[in-house]
Amino acid sequence: MDAGALQTHLEALERALLDPAVRADRVHLDGLIAEDFLEIGASGAVFGKADVLARLPGETGVAYEALPMRVQRVGADIARVLYTVRRDAGGEVLRSLRSSWWRLDADGCWRMVFHQGTPDTGAGTI
Repeated sequence: MDAGALQTHLEALERALLDPAVRADRVHLDGLIAEDFLEIGASGAVFGKADVLARLPGETGVAYEALPMRVQRVGADIARVLYTVRRDAGGEVLRSLRSSWWRLDADGCWRMVFHQGTPDTGAGTI
């Protein structure tokens, strides 16, 4: 897959994971997230795939707006996606910096293996 196609494909997968309809669909989430997935949340808490599959489908009222994404191929089967999201939290707009790592698995599907969201303090951009 060339760089442009990879950018388009992984950006679509990343945006799908921000979509409330996808987040509510445990089966869809299961297909996008690797078995060995790890997340470090903005609070510093660490989550695995089972935690995410239990938490996200019950989440309501959270809408994210993703700013432009940057995809960087790190190896033949690993890529990193960097971007910023905005969300309205009761009238206050919160921003966070996001980093996701995706792996091309043996079945030919890209799956997220790592994700970290960090509150945006305005100190820099990604």
